[in-house]
This record gives sequence, structure tokens and C-alpha cells, in this order.
Amino acid sequence: MTLNRRSALAALAGTTLAPLAGAQSRYPDKPIKLVVPFPPAGQTDTIARLFAQKLEMALGQPIVVDNRPGANGLIGSDLVAKAQPDGYTLLLNMTALVTNPILLPNVNYDPFKDFAPVARLYELTGMWAVPGNGPKTLADFIREAKAAPKPLNFATTGHASSSHYFGEILARSGGFKLNHVPYKGEAPIIPDLLSGRLDAAVISGQTAMQYGRDGRIRVLATTGARRIKSLPDLPTFEEQGVTGLTLESFCGVFAPAATPKALVDRLNEEFNKAMQLPDVRERIVSLGLDVPTPSTPPQFLAVMRKAQGEWLEIKKKSDIRFE
Repeated sequence: MTLNRRSALAALAGTTLAPLAGAQSRYPDKPIKLVVPFPPAGQTDTIARLFAQKLEMALGQPIVVDNRPGANGLIGSDLVAKAQPDGYTLLLNMTALVTNPILLPNVNYDPFKDFAPVARLYELTGMWAVPGNGPKTLADFIREAKAAPKPLNFATTGHASSSHYFGEILARSGGFKLNHVPYKGEAPIIPDLLSGRLDAAVISGQTAMQYGRDGRIRVLATTGARRIKSLPDLPTFEEQGVTGLTLESFCGVFAPAATPKALVDRLNEEFNKAMQLPDVRERIVSLGLDVPTPSTPPQFLAVMRKAQGEWLEIKKKSDIRFE
């Protein structure tokens, strides 16, 4: 190749890459959309708006929270998977991003091929709760369930949801049957649990904090490998002899897969900074959640793969089938 030919190719490459490099150096120069695949006013939405406020100040551009609820998070997740990978459309989602393709049919995205993990924001668990006048301990609930003439009812936010599997694992561990009652969201579960129309339910940390501390419901156990800092007296399932519920969990931010690494790293840095702010940490803990150690995108990816492996094993052993 002649010198002139090499020079021409180098010049062409420079003109091709220059706009991309320039765009990254100016990022962000317009509003960023943060898609939340759940309804407004819930726990996830609350956290999304908290971080959006902090990143607006750090990045100098509006962060617009876009609620796209439906289909266990699939609608919002699909939208981001197909978005331009330019750093201006992000997804805030939970472990369901990884578990949906394992537990549900007709999932159109691959969590590892279609998304780039940006930052892990908090850890969440599922909590086993009963009415305020219900069993005082998990052991008491298990004894009651074994002695009941027909299976006790427990509620979750959906058939074949992760919470549904929690109930199945508990029943299998204790050698009894439970009747699963799926609801469309957590809000309608609460009055039925308070009134005793339900024998038990899997609830969020936010609900446990709101209704558990004054005795309107009684929370008996939490999933996870350790106790939650905001509820230090609540034992884990594992502590009480029920194995298989020390699962990896997360809520985090994701970008479309081809988003440039420089943008992903910039966003990771800003989300991690926001997560360390005292008022942000205090708000996360107040919702019955735990603040994780700041992680890099590769470290967050490792958490996702660990969760995938755990849920593949759970699915193999389960009798639950999607209806």
C-alpha cells in the first residue's frame, strides 16, 4: 500500500470516528430517559425518581422517568432493548430482567445480549408475612399449614413470579401444600392480608416497614443470605431451616447493549456517587432495602450471571408451569 493510500485511509477513519468521539465528549447534551417498567408511586418508581434528581444535578441535564408498566416488566424492558445505544435511554429494572426469560414464555429479549449493565443500586428481598393475629414465627406457620384441612392461601404479585417460587420452596421444604393466589400488583394484596382473607403473602420491604412495625401484619422471614439492616430482628428463611432462598437479588440501571463503554463507565461513576450520598442511602434503607457496595459494570454483570444460574436450578426442580 502506498504512503498516499495509507494517508487517505487514516484521514477517512479520522473523519468517521470524530463525530462519535465528539458526541461522547459532550455527553449528555439533551435529556436522558429512564424507563421504569412498573407503575408510578411504587417502591421502584420512588428509587428511580430519587436517583434521577441526583443525576440531573451531576450531569446538568433532565432525567425523565418514563413509567412503562405491564407484563412483569417486559414492555419497558423491550423498549430499552430496541432503543438507540447512545446513552439517552436507560432502564431501571430488578432481578426480573434475568429471571423473566427463565420463568416466562415469549420473552423477546436476552438480558446478556441486549443490555449493558450500568450500576447496581440496591438489594431487595421477598418477605413472608401473615395477618397481625397470625402465627408468631415461621415455625408456627409451618405447623399450622401442616395441620390445616386444606392448603392455606398465600398471595404474590403474579403466577410464575419469583415470589410464587418462594412459596413453593417453603411448602416443599416443610412437606405441605399451599394455594397460590396471584394478584395484579402488591397494593390489592394488602387489605386482604390485613383482614385475614389471606393466610400469608410475599411482600416488599416497603410494605413490611409500613404495616409490620405497628402490628397490622406480622413479617416472619426474608429471603437472602443475611438480615436486612433496616429490619435487624427479622430472621432469614435460612436461619429458620428453610434452604434454597438465599438468592442473589438486585435493582439496577441498564443501557442498550451497544452503548459505548465510555458512556456506560461515566454513568456507572455518577450512579455510584449518588448511591453514596447520605440522604440517598437513608431513603433506600427506609424502604426496607439494602445499599450494596459500589460495583463496576463487569462486577454487576457477574451478579446477573449468578442470579441466572440460581434461577435455572430453581426452575428445574419446580412444578410451576406458566398458564
